Amino acid sequence: MRRLVGGTTLGAWLAAAFSALTVLLTVVMALLIERGASRDVASSIGDNLAVLAHQMSNRLDRGMFERHREVQLMAARLARLGDDQLVQVELDAAKSSYRYYLWMGVARDDGVVMAASDDARVGENVASQPWFLQALAGANLGPVREEILLPRQLSPEGRAQQFYDIAFPFKAGDGMRVLGAHVSWAWARDVRQAVFGHGPLTTEPVIVAEDGRVLMGPEGLEGSILRTGSLDAARAGRNGHVTERWPDGRTYVVGYESTQGFMSSPGLGWHVLVRQDTDVAYEPVRELQHRVAVGGGLLAVLFSLLGWLAARKIARPLLDLAASARRLEQGEDAQVKTSDAYREVEVLGTALNSLLGTVKQKTDELHALNAELEQRVEQRTAELSEAFARVRANEQRIQTIIESAQDPFIAFDLRGRITDWSTQAEIVFGWGREEVLGRRAGELLLPRGVSSDLDLALATYARTGQAGFLNRPFERTLVDRQGREIPVELKIGLVSTGRERFFSAFLHDISQRKEVERMKDEFISTVSHELRTPLTAIYGSLNLLASGMAGELPEEARQLLAISHESSERLIRLINDLLDLEKISSGKIEYRMQAQPLAPLLEQAVRDTQAYADGLQVRIALEAQAQPLVHADADRIVQVCVNLLSNAAKFSPTGGQVEVVLQEREGWARVCVADQGPGVPAEFHDRVFERFAQADASDRRAKGGTGLGLAICRSIVEAHGGRLGFTSEPGVRTEFFFELPVVPAEPQVGSS
Repeated sequence: MRRLVGGTTLGAWLAAAFSALTVLLTVVMALLIERGASRDVASSIGDNLAVLAHQMSNRLDRGMFERHREVQLMAARLARLGDDQLVQVELDAAKSSYRYYLWMGVARDDGVVMAASDDARVGENVASQPWFLQALAGANLGPVREEILLPRQLSPEGRAQQFYDIAFPFKAGDGMRVLGAHVSWAWARDVRQAVFGHGPLTTEPVIVAEDGRVLMGPEGLEGSILRTGSLDAARAGRNGHVTERWPDGRTYVVGYESTQGFMSSPGLGWHVLVRQDTDVAYEPVRELQHRVAVGGGLLAVLFSLLGWLAARKIARPLLDLAASARRLEQGEDAQVKTSDAYREVEVLGTALNSLLGTVKQKTDELHALNAELEQRVEQRTAELSEAFARVRANEQRIQTIIESAQDPFIAFDLRGRITDWSTQAEIVFGWGREEVLGRRAGELLLPRGVSSDLDLALATYARTGQAGFLNRPFERTLVDRQGREIPVELKIGLVSTGRERFFSAFLHDISQRKEVERMKDEFISTVSHELRTPLTAIYGSLNLLASGMAGELPEEARQLLAISHESSERLIRLINDLLDLEKISSGKIEYRMQAQPLAPLLEQAVRDTQAYADGLQVRIALEAQAQPLVHADADRIVQVCVNLLSNAAKFSPTGGQVEVVLQEREGWARVCVADQGPGVPAEFHDRVFERFAQADASDRRAKGGTGLGLAICRSIVEAHGGRLGFTSEPGVRTEFFFELPVVPAEPQVGSS
């Protein structure tokens, strides 16, 4: 075949292209087949290990259940025996019936062993033994441990055997008894042989205690503390398989599962890991890969040969057509001679002939269009120059606005590199514009230790298209060139010009505001603590005088004493409220959260407020329409209820009634406190939960109070994940309520 001018023949190019395409397709198909098959085989290996871990876990749970049930039934049987000699007989018979019972004994409630298998430890006091104490406390299973027992109970190697405890208390005629049994840990090794068979194992089971100690596993691993990802997953209650590197430096495929207990046996929280070295596990995968590679290579060679032959046949008529076109170019022919080798070549020749006539016509039109285009280019150039002038003017105007702003302005791109730096930023942070352009804003402005926070936030935005720091003001501590920390309030916006996107931020120095807040907090704390000690002494002295310890006082003195006593109480309440607010605002308040019913807390608050309400001649009516469980700090919730009840009683008319209702609605526990007092004016609704807020200054004098109670209540309720609100119709009914999320009741599990 003749060559094209200055290059390889078309046939050669087509042949090469066909060969490359067939090789590529063959390789891709082979890789897809190999990857899919390898993935299936690897997944099958992992699934098999997970199944073995499940079988091992299930057998351990069932074995634990059998021993748990045997000891429990035996304790019930011993409770019905009245003769201690019969108890001894039962213990010997039980130990001989199951070879894994190392020792069984019955101790009185004072801890003295009264009967035991083989008479071991009879008369010994086991009151300090963990199994004895746990049994009395209601825990029947003890962890795997070692303890030197009697010589006959030592292993053949002469060392103490591992075992775990099972103990149950029972009542006898003359008091409580505790039946305890030491069960040999060797039964777990029999379970391993039952699951994995005898002989050398390519899959190795590892049993790990709840604290991470290896109870059973390969030599050298037992007794050590294990930390692996598969163990963490098992602790989280998951099961499955994972490939990971272990502390010995080798990589294993690991199936994992946790024991969950069986029926009445709670289990000891063991975790079962079944591992297999990846070199052994993936041997079938490597063999499959080899076969696929060889087969794929043979297919690639075959398809390449077929492609070469097809390319030669396709290229021949095209070369004839190219030769005809070359002769036309040299002026030998008036038109291209078409070939009828196949339809496509014939169509191509006809199209070339048609193209020749069109080219001449279009050439003339092109000259006319070229002249018109040059005129339009000149016009567009003038318009663009004018537009560029307007853009430069607009940029100068924006830059003037930024430079005249009192707050620093900073801009940085999506990678966190600074792109703009105002003069005010130079003054505040001490860095010149040319020094910071192109540097990372996080490394330059954020304190050491948190300099990567901005990079992480930008990476999250690049991945999700969302960022929590955009278009909202927030506070942050930055550092200047000397390392001095500067608290600032900033708001970051995203600017998109079409061709580029960047972040812009104005920073406002809030150092003075922070200093004022610190001085305010210190003042409140100092005043509160310095006043509470002398006020407590004054309040105690006034109580003593009011009780008559100093003798009978004149009527005028008693009146003055009552006024002083009431004023001291009001000051102490104010100081306590100030301290609570200080703890809440500084985050130092502690909550002892636990799941508990809400109704008893409400009843306690009613009892604590009843005396105060009786003094105001106000009744308190409690209606519990539900019994919800909540996750709460009992003292703090009682504090909220007492505050709402005392407020309702204080503003109720004489002889009135405060209604307290407990309800449960759509997963929320709702407590409503309603009164028929004057209510909350509409203009005061927005400030009712603010500090020192009272609807009328005369209320503080006539009714008492600090105006801090509702602010404290709202903080406590919100810390519990709840909400506090009110409704008021002045002179008719006012209702304050708070809602807490309900804790779902745990299902009752019956014992066998």
